[in-house]
Amino acid sequence: MDKNELHNIKNPGFKVPKDYFPQVEEHILSEMELKSKVDTSGFNVPDSYFETIDRNILDSISEDNETKVINILSWRKLVYTTAIAASLILMFNLFMQPSETISIDDVETASIEHYLDNSEFSTYELASLLTEEEFNSPNFIENNIPDSSIEDYLIEHADLEDLITIEQ
Repeated sequence: MDKNELHNIKNPGFKVPKDYFPQVEEHILSEMELKSKVDTSGFNVPDSYFETIDRNILDSISEDNETKVINILSWRKLVYTTAIAASLILMFNLFMQPSETISIDDVETASIEHYLDNSEFSTYELASLLTEEEFNSPNFIENNIPDSSIEDYLIEHADLEDLITIEQ
């Protein structure tokens, strides 16, 4: 039923039997009169029931009646489902390769510089990655760096001991 139709209900849906209210008092009084005439309820408890109930319960829960536990998830099922999931992931990775390949030219120079600055490479490790031909390329030889830039760099980044060893 829709919420909008709840205010339009005329009939509440509950009914009282015919002549219920005039006869309810007589009915209650007759029930009370019957209860006063009956002394017992009709139910009996066996003799020594409460003394032997503990022993009977413990006997029914003895270790001889041990129930067998059945595992819902077995090791074999777990291995099968894991293997299926791994093979599906492998298939998606193999067959859903991106159409574009990324080259070193696509990476920004600033990103490479930031990576090299923040990683713990020494200058010797970086130099070992370059060949002699790359060292002799015009990029390294023909750089005209002003003396003021070199002095500023040495002041900011070099130790005093390094400067002393350079001059000797």
